[in-house]
Amino acid sequence: MKSNKLLPIFKHLTSVKSIQSGAIFSRDWAPLHSNQDWAINKGNLPNIIMNNYTLNGLLIKYVTDIYGPSTRIGKVSFSIKKPICPDNLIEFHGNLENEKPINDDLSLLTINIDIKVFDQTFSSAKVVAGVNSTENEKNSPWNIGTDIWKSYLE
Repeated sequence: MKSNKLLPIFKHLTSVKSIQSGAIFSRDWAPLHSNQDWAINKGNLPNIIMNNYTLNGLLIKYVTDIYGPSTRIGKVSFSIKKPICPDNLIEFHGNLENEKPINDDLSLLTINIDIKVFDQTFSSAKVVAGVNSTENEKNSPWNIGTDIWKSYLE
């Protein structure tokens, strides 16, 4: 079912520490994510930049903060148009593009997300997630077997 429902805006202030930590936790040792001197003087960047893994984690956090901890992420894809640097207040603007019922309790959502800084889109993403429309834990999308779950994502 087509939806085009706007989702709440999530704001996140980046810092040197958060960008470096995201790179370290994901074992991304590239200096453009951790060494400010290298990023600016050798990488010709405005500062260190957020890596893909950190942005992916923030996208998943955005969706699970809205739909709850039992949300099961199926696919995440994104493109980065501009680098996200320390002291950027990034805003996640989501739009529920499609809701496909799996059964009476579960739906598969397709969500488009624009990541903005100063009203400019720095990245665009699409997330597909399974959500439980009830409070009953037995209806969690995590209870769907792997093969069946994969078939929903094709």
